[in-house]
Amino acid sequence: MAQDYDKLEKDKVEILTQPLVPVALHGVNPRSIMGQYNWNKLKRQYREKANHHCMICGRYVAHKPGDWLELHEKYTYDFKNHIQHLAGFVSICHECHMFIHQGLLSIMLRQGEIDYDYYQKVLSKGQYLLDEFDLQKIKYPNEEDLYAPDWKLEYCGEYYNAKGQIC
Repeated sequence: MAQDYDKLEKDKVEILTQPLVPVALHGVNPRSIMGQYNWNKLKRQYREKANHHCMICGRYVAHKPGDWLELHEKYTYDFKNHIQHLAGFVSICHECHMFIHQGLLSIMLRQGEIDYDYYQKVLSKGQYLLDEFDLQKIKYPNEEDLYAPDWKLEYCGEYYNAKGQIC
């Protein structure tokens, strides 16, 4: 890889292990709960904290069209009780973000929004970073868990259902 990854930290690269978002929670996230104004404020705070560098791979990000930091939610998963717990936020480059959201990445490829070379670049970079620390993407115990309708998002001490309502 062309990027210099000498200063990587395992706890930051571990974010890349996040599994696909449970289907029931597509569209249910802190951004939609807190509103765009507060989300943009949080994005600015994390961009400043990151100082133009991806908080996973360390790549310099210029903050110009086509090259910006994106805010991503870190989660932990309770597969038994179908709860996705918000664990924090990170400001990351587009490639690291797309590696985490491989489901979306695949959809973008199928719809022609990205080409196969870019798709492979994202997967190769992410896998390289995981391999550096002997990490693997987290997998659901079974496919039914991914599609279970009873998933909840735990955010700020509240639980939100698939409709984005507090339950």
